[in-house]
Amino acid sequence: MKEYTFAKPETDEDFEALYKVMDVAFGDEDVRSITRRFVEHHPDMNREHIFMVKQEDRAVAGLLLIPQVWRLGEVKLKVAEMGCVGTDPEHRRKGVQWILNDEFDKYAIEQGFDLCVLAGIPYFYRQFGYQYAVELDYSTEINLGKIPDNETEIRVEDFTEEHIEKADIFLRRAQEGYLVHSVRTEDIWEMQQKTGTYGGEPFKAVSLHLSGEFVGYYRYVVDKEKRTLYIKELGVDENVSVGDLTGVIKKHASKMGLTELKTGLPHQDEVNKYLISLGAKTNKPYTWQVKILDLTNFLTKLIPVLEHRIEDSEFKSVSKDLTMNFWKFAVSMKIEEGKIVSIEKVHGEKDRTIGLNPYAFIKLALGYKSRVELEEMYSDFWVRGELGGLIDVMFPKQPGYIHYCY
Repeated sequence: MKEYTFAKPETDEDFEALYKVMDVAFGDEDVRSITRRFVEHHPDMNREHIFMVKQEDRAVAGLLLIPQVWRLGEVKLKVAEMGCVGTDPEHRRKGVQWILNDEFDKYAIEQGFDLCVLAGIPYFYRQFGYQYAVELDYSTEINLGKIPDNETEIRVEDFTEEHIEKADIFLRRAQEGYLVHSVRTEDIWEMQQKTGTYGGEPFKAVSLHLSGEFVGYYRYVVDKEKRTLYIKELGVDENVSVGDLTGVIKKHASKMGLTELKTGLPHQDEVNKYLISLGAKTNKPYTWQVKILDLTNFLTKLIPVLEHRIEDSEFKSVSKDLTMNFWKFAVSMKIEEGKIVSIEKVHGEKDRTIGLNPYAFIKLALGYKSRVELEEMYSDFWVRGELGGLIDVMFPKQPGYIHYCY
């Protein structure tokens, strides 16, 4: 059997071969169109973000690196999302994905990415070091009849490019409540508007107006079979009441002959909390799978966040030398009067006061699980002695949510 080789597309024929791989790998799912949209329209992607494996001259697998920025508090993180991962069924279970993942990680490290992430199938990516760490795919569903009719003067109109600047302000306000959230640039707003896609899927959008002023927007799809209006994203002025907003949404959906409302907003969102109070059904959300590329660099980048948390706590004047033992190596953190003066990677460290499963640590770092929860989940995760309170201050549990930046 001929060996597999790694490649990046050079010609139009190479790109067409990549699209054919997606056709074969995903069958009836139109991943070809999603892949083509990234290749042709994403403002920050080029051929260097496209990874392929060939056998002789035939492409048999491929994936995309979708660059984006997430925020953790005031710190921006450079994120490489692995998307549109496909392998020809004839070449599965032959190590092809290991080739792609190795090249993906190597490129991400060379380009200074902090995290690799994906929203892929369960379990499979654990072998490549990924762990579930940021909430994804919320669902809240309610019959429109349970939503009160609320007469309001808010008008629903088409969303156009002229609304983007103000909509971005509303989006940023919505993101403020989440520890980990995405950063959407003006170029991405324009790409989404031009392609009519959000998270790789088609959407429609409306703008909301009150007394001649733009006061909000929402993006949605219609499931005609289930007679459901599905809201994918929403941002409104803080002076718009939840009752008025849901009343407008109900009226809009009813005019289209729909009977159900579904949102993909976090359960902590004010609109969702209101719908839940009316009897809406919620799901257990899926989760982004995340991998830290360099733990020491990652912690160093988080210094402003960690210091801010220490400053706002009972430990604001703490001086302490912490050794975080990640078993294969340790990270030594020196804190003086509440300021982190050094973070270094060390080997051969025998101090096990703080013993951290390096794969599970991402759950703590991104606020997905608390220290106590992780100690209960993993036998190789603990904080002994009196340091638990300090670790809890530095790494609190707090919900995250990613608004798609493509």
